[in-house]
Amino acid sequence: MLPISCVPTRLELFVQNFADVFRHAAQRVHLGEYLAGLISSGNRTVAGIHQRTVGGTEYDSLHHFMTDSTWKAEEVREKRLQWIRSNLPAEEAADGPRVIAIDSLFCHHTGEDIFGVYYYWDYVQKKFCRAQRVVISCLVTPSKLIPLGRELYHRGFLPEQKLYLEATKPSADATESEMEDYEGLVKQYEDNIKEHKSQIVLAGELVDECERLGFHKDAYVLDGAFLDKDLMSKIDLYGQAWITRLAKSRLVQAATGRYITIGEFAKTLPKESFKEVKVKTRHGEPRTYWVFTKCMMLKQWEKHRIVISYDNKDLEGEPYFLITNKKNWNHAQRVLQNYMMRDPIEHLIRDDKQELGFEDNQQRKEKAVLNHWELTFVAHAFLELGFNVSNSEGVPGPKLETTGQRCRYFEMELLQGFINQVKRLALEPNGTEELFNKVRARRLNRLAH
Repeated sequence: MLPISCVPTRLELFVQNFADVFRHAAQRVHLGEYLAGLISSGNRTVAGIHQRTVGGTEYDSLHHFMTDSTWKAEEVREKRLQWIRSNLPAEEAADGPRVIAIDSLFCHHTGEDIFGVYYYWDYVQKKFCRAQRVVISCLVTPSKLIPLGRELYHRGFLPEQKLYLEATKPSADATESEMEDYEGLVKQYEDNIKEHKSQIVLAGELVDECERLGFHKDAYVLDGAFLDKDLMSKIDLYGQAWITRLAKSRLVQAATGRYITIGEFAKTLPKESFKEVKVKTRHGEPRTYWVFTKCMMLKQWEKHRIVISYDNKDLEGEPYFLITNKKNWNHAQRVLQNYMMRDPIEHLIRDDKQELGFEDNQQRKEKAVLNHWELTFVAHAFLELGFNVSNSEGVPGPKLETTGQRCRYFEMELLQGFINQVKRLALEPNGTEELFNKVRARRLNRLAH
């Protein structure tokens, strides 16, 4: 791994956008170093990033910056979101829709004492794991993929608490003291219900944030787990479109008035009911689907537009069910085209984990965990909107289409800075010996793993 001998100029200029939050010069130096480490390090812990810096920053100083310094992650978040909104390119509608995707992710850990870590069933790995569960919002356009907000979900253990209360309910001849103790547990359980925030509630807070900041979008596209009447009603009140996947077990009203599952309803449709629809992925790749759409009444809800989609003309395999509040979107192409923009959020989650270290932080304190996540999103915003490379005339420019490619190019800037420092020191009496000793000392630092 290349030593971080200096923070590249373009990153230094970007850091100045946060001067209102990082009010001390030393904080801004650490911010630049930490962002550079997130973008270019293999080990994106505090120790790993410190190991690569060869300036005057000591480990304790960088650790203090992430755990006990006065800056607040929420203030950085507000500044970052305002900066994103101001620096988004104006894209024509013809280029494709602009959506806000909402999903959740796991940050896997082996330690038990890290803030927000619980046991979860990982449906991808098909086993229980220790992890933090985070609900995120992401802006997706034909050319940009940018994380916006994130909220940590805490397990409430409410079903377990209810079972415990049922199992320990005092008998009719219990003493007054025993009844008072039990009533105290019941009161605590009721308070927990009021205070606990489900993933649906957290998703609603992310919607509120996007609307408050005025991010333009054609629709909210959500994972099927977020299909909830309260959350959908919140988006309705903002006058925004929403699209999400519909489980095949959901009940809809058939022409006879009887309620059947949408999966059963799909089997009653003749092939002629499905029309060929062409859409494009975010990068312009053509896709063809055979689609049926109709406004239908959902049991214990209201009428919404349903889309049933197959990826082959013979209608083989399981169909894909979508639902939207836009009953006037008579052409299924519009629904599908907007929902196609949800898939890239999986790429964003992968990039933030693999390229920017979103789940690498091993700090145990709440403040350090939230600070690390926020700076990961700051680094992503910098790479997506603040990392423009001008090409020399007649010289082919580098392809910087992915987060990984931008990280590799950023490493080349670190290399250039290191070479320049070596050249400068080579002309001095002590030569490069002092720099070499610094690099060697950091590489052998016992704090870095």
